[in-house]
Amino acid sequence: MLSIPFRCCYHMRSLNQGVLSLGYNSIGSFRNYSKDKGKCCSEVPQAEGKRVEPWPKSDPPPPAWRCECPREPQPPNYDPYRIKVPDVVVPPLPPSNAKPMLECAKTKGPCSVRPVADPPPCPPPPPPPFPWIYVWILGSFFSLMGILYKIYLYKEMQEKLGENVPIWRPRRKIKRPFHCKDLPACVQYLIVGTGAAGWAAYKAIMEHDKTAKVFFITKEDCLPYQRPPMSKHMWWNVDPPDIFKLNYVEKGKRHTMYLAECLSFLDPIKFYRKKVGPAVSIATGWCVLRVDADDHVAYVKTLCGEQPIYYERCLLALGSKPRNLSIFKYAPKAVRERVCTLRTIRDLEIAFRKVKKSKHVTIIGAGPLGCELAWHLGRMNKVVERAEHEEPIQLVQIYKDRGILGAIIPEYLGEWAAEKIRAEGVTCMRQTQVYDAFESADGRLELTLSNGSSLVTDYVFVCVGADPRTEMAEPSYLETDPVNGGFLVNTEMEARTHLYVAGDAASIYSQWKDTRLRMEHYGPATDQGHIAGCNMTGYWTACNVEPYFRVSLEGSLDMEVVGEVGACMPTVGVFKPCSDESKPQVEAKSVSNDVCDRPCYKKSDEYQSRYKRGLLFYLRDETIVGIVFWNMPPMEDRKDVATEILRARPTYKEINMISELLGFPETQCEYKPEEALREVGPCIKKFVF
Repeated sequence: MLSIPFRCCYHMRSLNQGVLSLGYNSIGSFRNYSKDKGKCCSEVPQAEGKRVEPWPKSDPPPPAWRCECPREPQPPNYDPYRIKVPDVVVPPLPPSNAKPMLECAKTKGPCSVRPVADPPPCPPPPPPPFPWIYVWILGSFFSLMGILYKIYLYKEMQEKLGENVPIWRPRRKIKRPFHCKDLPACVQYLIVGTGAAGWAAYKAIMEHDKTAKVFFITKEDCLPYQRPPMSKHMWWNVDPPDIFKLNYVEKGKRHTMYLAECLSFLDPIKFYRKKVGPAVSIATGWCVLRVDADDHVAYVKTLCGEQPIYYERCLLALGSKPRNLSIFKYAPKAVRERVCTLRTIRDLEIAFRKVKKSKHVTIIGAGPLGCELAWHLGRMNKVVERAEHEEPIQLVQIYKDRGILGAIIPEYLGEWAAEKIRAEGVTCMRQTQVYDAFESADGRLELTLSNGSSLVTDYVFVCVGADPRTEMAEPSYLETDPVNGGFLVNTEMEARTHLYVAGDAASIYSQWKDTRLRMEHYGPATDQGHIAGCNMTGYWTACNVEPYFRVSLEGSLDMEVVGEVGACMPTVGVFKPCSDESKPQVEAKSVSNDVCDRPCYKKSDEYQSRYKRGLLFYLRDETIVGIVFWNMPPMEDRKDVATEILRARPTYKEINMISELLGFPETQCEYKPEEALREVGPCIKKFVF
């Protein structure tokens, strides 16, 4: 049965040979690859040595199902589903195609294959990496040693200097609260400015309204403080001013410039959430651009525009800005860094350190600020201890009049008071002005003066007055005074409905004088703020205060001014005779050219005692409008008494009676110091707890 296919295949093979032989004779040389394959390509039957079975095979019938498990053990490779492939072959495949063999014969000859190419040679091994770790270790070691050596040299240099002087830079201006969204949306009492007027208004509001909620907005980045000590006792401190304390010593007692502690102010967010007062909060470092009096809205400047704050009552206590000379205002930066106007705490922080490092300081101006600053700086050279190698600071005061305080007192008193400043080691250059300023060759500041000379200095204080801050008037549609300057307000300190102005920026209408006044000093600002605070709570009070200020030089000169004063007004002076009229003894000395050296009259005892104590009355149309108390002993209610006298409008004929009312005849030329008048208590040697 199996031999039949093979027989048929044999006949077909013989038939193919005949056909191919015929084609060989007709076509030409054509090789029969199916028969003549040689020894290397002999055909091997696929079924040789194997049993050929039909495939695929039919599945055997399944065994009868028995509901029992096999009892005999199963072999380890038991395959119940018979997945194993049997060891059989498939039927023979047709003969392979001859095309590969033809290509083989054409390229490599008969029955040959392509030779396998030799493998490429192995690449040489890479060189070993450079040991950079050792270079890094050496570099780190030498860098560390260099840093240590620099630190050693720095320490050695500091030991040679004897002190460690760090580099000081002005502190950054920080806003509190930091973000504009933390500002309250609406407040009950809004006070713009934290000067004397603003703080006095807050005290008056809390006095009359126990449940008031007051919110401060100030451009400065510190709490409310007093400004007078900036030109006085703050310069007698050994250390620079500390922004957290601002302490100074006066009459043996320690004081602070701050009017309140930081704990007294609530956080703006907590302040806004608090429904009922009393409460007070402050936003430092923020600036109010304008006020809409019709809608009761104040707009605060922010990085992206304006932030509105609604208010019920608002007070503008903007104060004044220092006046500067044009030669310094438009000078290069190197010149402007050596000039100070001394108006804020930041100015004091910078100027204090610059003055301590300077050898020569110049004060331009002889007003109240310039005189107090020059005298206290001169006394600083005597009071404050300094190193042995440090020389005292050379001080020069330049003013355009013959004497100091030329806009307030007559010339003869100004010249007499200038001697008090000159006695502290200050060089006074009268009738002199500064025409130009530029940087000298050695990096200092050189001033060109009106007398044709030049002055080389290290630092300059400009004390030539102040101007009211009225930048908010135009965008807020508020009226200003073209004569006196400042905002126009009525007697109740009100510029518009529920909008008040107090302090240096207010031009007040005085009912008693029937004119407008603008006062620039600390005392009137406090009184105006108190009256404005009372009016904000509904206690309507008229502002009929008299101008008042004080110039104190710690015993050398104590001047109190009440009312209207001016050097161009007629004056009547009453002074206490404190010494016998005796001329100074002149000792003639024979000098060449027949010139005799006479002693200076201004240094004599007679001149020093001539205007020691007195009263100065200022007249307008034969009516006394102002009084100056010149070195008079302290009195608590002197200001109130003088105000009542001026309101009576006395004439110059009543000067003697007024002098008696003020206690001038009982005034002594010499008073014992407070230390001598102080009673010494008993000394308790044995004290038992």
